Amino acid sequence: MGSDAVNKSIQVVVNYWENRPGPDGRPGRGDAKTHVAHRLDELLRKGVHHVATFVPWQAVESDISHSLARFLHAASERGMGVTLILTPEVGVHFSNSGLPKDIVSRADNAAYHADQSPATAMLPPNLFNLPSFFSAEFSKRYHNFLARMDNLLASFERAAADGTGPSMAGVTVAVSGSFWKYYRSPRQSSVRPFGGQAGDFSAQGSLAYRRHLEQYFSQREFLGADGQGSAGRWKSPALDDVNRRCFYQLSEEVFRNRTAQNLRKRSIGQFSAKSMNAVEVELYTPEADPSVSYSSFLQIVAGGNADFARLSTYVEEAACRASQAGGEATAPYLHWTSLGGFMGLSDPERQFLVLKSLMLMGSQGGGVLIDEQEWFSFSQAFRTRAENFGRSLSQGDLKLKNRVLYLTSHLWSRADSVWDEIFNRVGPSARLIASVDRVTAERDASLVVVDPSVIVTRDVIAKLGAWVKTKGSTSGNRMVVLPKSTLYTEAAREALESLVSGTKRLEIDMGVPYRLYAFGEGKLVVYDAMTEYGDSRGDSAQQWQHFLTSILSLAEIQAYCRLSDSRLGVIPLERQGKGLGLFVLNPTGRAVAADIIFPSEVEVSDLALALSSRRASSQHGDGARLPASRFALEVPPSGILSLSVDSTQLADERARTREHHEAEESSERLRTAVASAAASQLPGLNSGSSMAGTAGWE
Repeated sequence: MGSDAVNKSIQVVVNYWENRPGPDGRPGRGDAKTHVAHRLDELLRKGVHHVATFVPWQAVESDISHSLARFLHAASERGMGVTLILTPEVGVHFSNSGLPKDIVSRADNAAYHADQSPATAMLPPNLFNLPSFFSAEFSKRYHNFLARMDNLLASFERAAADGTGPSMAGVTVAVSGSFWKYYRSPRQSSVRPFGGQAGDFSAQGSLAYRRHLEQYFSQREFLGADGQGSAGRWKSPALDDVNRRCFYQLSEEVFRNRTAQNLRKRSIGQFSAKSMNAVEVELYTPEADPSVSYSSFLQIVAGGNADFARLSTYVEEAACRASQAGGEATAPYLHWTSLGGFMGLSDPERQFLVLKSLMLMGSQGGGVLIDEQEWFSFSQAFRTRAENFGRSLSQGDLKLKNRVLYLTSHLWSRADSVWDEIFNRVGPSARLIASVDRVTAERDASLVVVDPSVIVTRDVIAKLGAWVKTKGSTSGNRMVVLPKSTLYTEAAREALESLVSGTKRLEIDMGVPYRLYAFGEGKLVVYDAMTEYGDSRGDSAQQWQHFLTSILSLAEIQAYCRLSDSRLGVIPLERQGKGLGLFVLNPTGRAVAADIIFPSEVEVSDLALALSSRRASSQHGDGARLPASRFALEVPPSGILSLSVDSTQLADERARTREHHEAEESSERLRTAVASAAASQLPGLNSGSSMAGTAGWE
């Protein structure tokens, strides 16, 4: 982990406030400053050049010895990078995960899940109720904590700027989505990953929800032509599930924006180039998920093994959910702690989970956070293997390409059965999103499907219509799939009618009736969601399978490969200009022999060899295979096979992608040049004056 590239993908979590033993294994001796220096020197000797640390709220409020300042100064003096995670998170080695005891001990500050019970964090060192961000007391204390951190970080940056303190350029402040994704019922979540309705159903949350309904549906688009007639329909109790999803998604986005603004007042970006950086992340701790928290707690108390299969499933479920903040995609990270079920797994199982997490998160610009104790419990050989793989991911050698986007109203609640079928067919290349703006920024996906629970406005139709008419990067075929439901505003219906007027239309019934409209090379599908408010779970699974088969065929999306044994899984990552990296995963405790089958002939070789050589000719060296469409594999227990795959079809697709990206970049340069020329010749015109730039991280 000695390079900056790897720091982003694998970060060792160090608890700066803990008084750890010295390098000789005995309790630390001497003053605290010397102890911190010994500890960081030991990490450097082990090859760790960047660490992550949570900043517990309690630790900051009681930090009379200035341990955070000493830690950051010592790291800077040694050239070590540090990621500071400031938002409250579960899985922190501190009582109440670092939250003040007087806050979490009050029942009226607790968040409640959909089953009307407190949302509880079950990881050691103690159980506690997650607080509600709608609680006035908690919110006030939280923003006071942020103000205190802003002042503290500003003092560090001021000292760095005037030369009286070490540089803070190696420090990155990370802001996450905090507890929102854990406000879920253990009962509903245990039935299916991220099952049921997520959100805070506490009294404070319900009051905020009612205020939101009045404010949100007072917008002109929801009032109808007479300015008042249809607002009541949108606030109907029958739409409570739909409206709560929208409300919770919006509330999380507001939380992120306010947190970022609080940390921008005096510190982040306010000083010289020596200032610290900032990043928005999505941090998820599978061991703290409501569905596994009770079983993990009982296993810790009574002994036994954790639910490895469930943890593995949650890795891929979390990876397919793409959040954003300030209009930009967040970097996804998974956190493996030394507190929950992860530490009770066998070495092969823990290694499997770390590598799987690294593949799915690191290939999307994020990575893995792992507690110091757990990381160094692995063998040196495994750590070296993971570090080399992380380096390839951080350098962009392997990327997870979006092929299908599924627009839902809430990222952490269960999506419709249409999504279930898409995920089963497309796998990790399918992505759940909760903002139509994410669609407009998409370069690779060729299919966008809208969940029946989404309230469709004129803005949604306009942005989806503009996207489907734009040529895609891999082919000219982009497609949008819209549900036919009652959740369209009148303005949205008119916009949709205007969009499809004069276009060719085809009526098709593949179990689910739909209309197909053609826009040159783009396509629009409007399908019958079959139920009053767009939830299609009650319909036949076979109907949706036929429907999705038809839709994926129209969008020209097919699986890269299939496996003859359903116990195996596959993660396809695109190699930079050189075909695919396919990872075949065996989550079982037994070796599995199977065939991997491709739709056309391909060349398969060892991926590690291909990445290490970085030469196209390596495809024909050791480990190369003659072109074929079927290959026999044997994957060891809890093992992962890595394959390099290439073919003429993949080469043609890469060429089209490269040409499209070059055209986009040329067009963007032209727009920038035109705007610059206009700004220099027309007084008062300044393209950089948008307030949007102040809302998020630079």
